[in-house]
Amino acid sequence: MSLNRKAIVVAVGAALAAPCAYAQTAGTGDKWEIYGKFYPEWTHQSGNGATDVGTTVSQLSTAATGTTAIISRWEMQISNTYIGFRGQRDLGGGMKAIGQLEQQVAIDEGGGTFATRDSFAGIAADWGTVRLGNMDTPFKKYGDVLGFLGVSSGNFVTANNISRKVGFGDNAAASFNLRRANAIDFASANFSGLQVGVQYSIGNPTEAGINPAGNRFPRVISLGVKWEQGPFYLAAAGERHFDLFGGSNSLVAGAGGSVATSNVANANVNSKDTAVQLTGVYKVGVHSFEVDWNTKQYKENGASATNAFEEYKNNAYAAIWEGRWTNQWRTSLSYVKATAGSCTIVNASCSADGLDGNLVAAGVAYYLDPSTYLFGLFARLTNGSSARFNNNGSTTKLTPNAGEDITQVSVGLAYSF
Repeated sequence: MSLNRKAIVVAVGAALAAPCAYAQTAGTGDKWEIYGKFYPEWTHQSGNGATDVGTTVSQLSTAATGTTAIISRWEMQISNTYIGFRGQRDLGGGMKAIGQLEQQVAIDEGGGTFATRDSFAGIAADWGTVRLGNMDTPFKKYGDVLGFLGVSSGNFVTANNISRKVGFGDNAAASFNLRRANAIDFASANFSGLQVGVQYSIGNPTEAGINPAGNRFPRVISLGVKWEQGPFYLAAAGERHFDLFGGSNSLVAGAGGSVATSNVANANVNSKDTAVQLTGVYKVGVHSFEVDWNTKQYKENGASATNAFEEYKNNAYAAIWEGRWTNQWRTSLSYVKATAGSCTIVNASCSADGLDGNLVAAGVAYYLDPSTYLFGLFARLTNGSSARFNNNGSTTKLTPNAGEDITQVSVGLAYSF
């Protein structure tokens, strides 16, 4: 929804009796837009098949219980429902000032916080765009291009629930599907379909509580290159996390927790987590096909205590198909697989057996018009005997027990503006 900024300012100024605001902000080169997506869905989830109590599992996982943690229930969810405001101002010489404020909105229950999604101020010019704020990384943006019937994250059908995380915990520090705060982001201009993106972000001094001695510097470097020409899309991306401790933060301590122990409280340890990703998309007729592959390594140096986490590595891939049969009907299928990988812990053996998982998803959408559609979704997440991958979108955010599988279905309505 595009609006004339001058008209907005006149209306607001009249309502608030603040003519000086109009004098400072109105201009012929100003443009503002209100946009968003409302995505309520009625969802059912259930868990089953947890690994039997007493079964040997990976030292990175929790002890097998044989019980389910995912409650069988119906629930209203909002997935990636959001509203945003963005604008630009012509600065002359081919340059523009740009800004955006975007946030998730809880249309099911109310409440919310500003700038929870991509929000920034920046400069756009012929050579590219520089932005400062809270933004998706190039690694996140350049992969998972098709999404799944209009959603690319925050839903139980999306590939990143498996492909960009680890199978022994659900901590955000281990994710390579990030929106980073305190970020400086550069995207080059498009040169014959080729574009380069780079982002550098720093953490707050106490990010995730991992700065006990002041000698850690949480930060993320993310970069990618993509090429798009006709029906083809190719991309490569890499990302490195310093001192986020994706491995240690994913471990569960205490009775029934993992054998491996966390290094978070050990000031002598630093972490370096790295991922590399390749993506390809091909469109032919009404069909679009995407393949994603990545490899991830979570490495923590300096650990000395017996059973302290040291390293975990695994690979993942996803295959996605979307068919746009008519202007009204669309269907989608996807298969995502994460391998069990390998691990090491200090002065002890470590097996990653059973840390694999896969996700099968299917969906159908019927468009009432280009901005409004009805949809139905299905997903089955199958965890290996030690794995606890989690695509549960419940407001209670339950975490499955070792080996527990999750089945979900939903129906809903999406409206974009």
